[in-house]
Amino acid sequence: MPNRRILLLALAVAVGVWLAAEALLAAGGFEFLENGSFDLRVHLAPPPEPPPREIVIIDIDNASFAALSRHLGRWPWSRLLWTELVRYLHQSGARLVVFDAVFSGRESDEVDAGFAEAIATADNVVLGFAVVQYEAEHAPGTEPVEAQQIPGAVRLNDSAGLPRLSPQRYQPDLPLAALASAARGLGCITARPDPDGVLRRVDLYYRWGEHYYPSLSVAAVAGALSPPPEASPALAPPEFRWHNLRVPVTPEGRLIPRWRPDAAAYPRLPLWRVVCSIFPWQCAEEKPPYAPEEFRDKIVFIGASALGAFDVFATPVSPVTPGVLVHAAALESLLRQRALRLPPAAAPHALLALMTALGAVLVWGFGSAARQVLSGAALAGAYLLAALYAFQRLDLWLPLAAPLVTLAASFAAHNVTRYVTTGRELRQTRQTLSRYMSPEVVEHILAHGGPDQLRGQKREITVMFSDVRNFTKMSEMRTPVEVLDILNRYLDAMTEIVFTHRGVVDKFMGDGILCYWGAFGDADSHARLAAATAAKMVVKLEELNKIWQVDGLPELNIGIGINTGEAVFGNLGAGKKIEFTVLGDTVNVASRLEALNKEFKTRVILSESTRNQLGEESEVRLLKEIVIRGRETPTKIFELVHFKEGERTYETQSAVAPPA
Repeated sequence: MPNRRILLLALAVAVGVWLAAEALLAAGGFEFLENGSFDLRVHLAPPPEPPPREIVIIDIDNASFAALSRHLGRWPWSRLLWTELVRYLHQSGARLVVFDAVFSGRESDEVDAGFAEAIATADNVVLGFAVVQYEAEHAPGTEPVEAQQIPGAVRLNDSAGLPRLSPQRYQPDLPLAALASAARGLGCITARPDPDGVLRRVDLYYRWGEHYYPSLSVAAVAGALSPPPEASPALAPPEFRWHNLRVPVTPEGRLIPRWRPDAAAYPRLPLWRVVCSIFPWQCAEEKPPYAPEEFRDKIVFIGASALGAFDVFATPVSPVTPGVLVHAAALESLLRQRALRLPPAAAPHALLALMTALGAVLVWGFGSAARQVLSGAALAGAYLLAALYAFQRLDLWLPLAAPLVTLAASFAAHNVTRYVTTGRELRQTRQTLSRYMSPEVVEHILAHGGPDQLRGQKREITVMFSDVRNFTKMSEMRTPVEVLDILNRYLDAMTEIVFTHRGVVDKFMGDGILCYWGAFGDADSHARLAAATAAKMVVKLEELNKIWQVDGLPELNIGIGINTGEAVFGNLGAGKKIEFTVLGDTVNVASRLEALNKEFKTRVILSESTRNQLGEESEVRLLKEIVIRGRETPTKIFELVHFKEGERTYETQSAVAPPA
């Protein structure tokens, strides 16, 4: 298949994968997986620094709920308890008291007045309210609902375009008017989970009718600042700005807190033990566990984790997270001016395009399937680590699901395309090459250009020419079938040794073998590989001779010539007859060196160029300086005496070799 056609096909597949990924992204198809990856990152990469020490939670936990219900009756309890708690915290020097609760309705004039007086005296209490969806019917002529107002409306520069909660469909659940007017501020506690029911983002402001109202965490920030800033807050994505505050928000103007998976991240003091601090005589067996200093200059949240209070939400931290922890996490992000931020709007689309391209590069540029898979896994792992680092250290929520799914889809699509196109050609090439090359060499060729590597190339290689002595005499004593059997056993054994040392068997010439090293890899060791192969071929032939001697066959000998130099190799021929071979003077010299074994009564002769590239594992003996036919300058030739590999030494010197 022409390269241009392959390129166009790969480009078409890449564009198709990218468009499909973009369509899925626009349709929200990755949202479920992305939210899951966010929840996982919350646990794997929590904020490294400790939480702010000024946030303390008085927790209506299960133990407090059970113990106090025995004394105070059913929930909700009398406001007398909260009156005393506000007074105690005020006397203890608390900086702010924030109730994650709505004190709506009346209890009694005396009790309500006492609670309002305690709140007004403390002048540091923030109360919660909620906005609840409902369906209302109105009689003609009645006062429109829009005329009803929620106290504490603020002027907000709303560049995010917060959704309008229609008074016809949303009803405020407000604290008693006397309590609301006595409080320093009101904050909305209404939660808006994601479509999967998990609360990952929190609202900073709510737009009810034509007015804006702060959340409980924003009201806590305003209450903690004394005096509060005069400038109007601004939701101007990607930031929430107010006085010196600069906090990242989503394009919709929502805050993504830096969630803490540790349930004990913020001090959570059980309410019953705080009550024992206020009324120590009521807890005769308990020492007052909390001194007033525990609350001095602290922002104290009061909320419930008890299941009986029905104030729990599914969050990335836990499926049953107390609502007060949500407000505490949001407040921490506001105080530290650090919240999770989203990348620019173009980033997800750029990542999809990049991952699509990388999937194509992995398939078309990384050779073997094993390398493709390992490289792809390394790429995905690197991106995952980068996303975790960005999440924890840079407060950046990088998308994970869409890029990784796109990478996998691109990888799979291009693999299928390659399998049905060039894969067929590569499989045919592998099958052909495996007949005269070792598997390692075949994989090297396919990993570095495939069939293109078989086209004409020129480089320094080491060529070995071997021939069997007195094979003709033996063949005259046996039938043709027996001769072929012996020859095949010999060639099979020698070829296996060549393949073991990553050599290429060029061709068989009767009982002769032409092979070489260095054409595909092994640029610095081809001479040593050839010498090791020659030594082991000599030893292997001695083993075969012992077997054939039992059958009454004459002993065979071998002659080997090895030369190192430049040669041309590649496909030779055209049409129906094509042969991959090596050509050049280097091959001719190796053949002539092999023939000289008869004259010098040796087994392995090396050229000077080969000898110069051998290491200490080879012992050689100078034979003579000769002029090889076809050359004018004399050259030294050497006999390979032995080759040492590990603890074993392979002797190659002939028993009848002449002395040096």
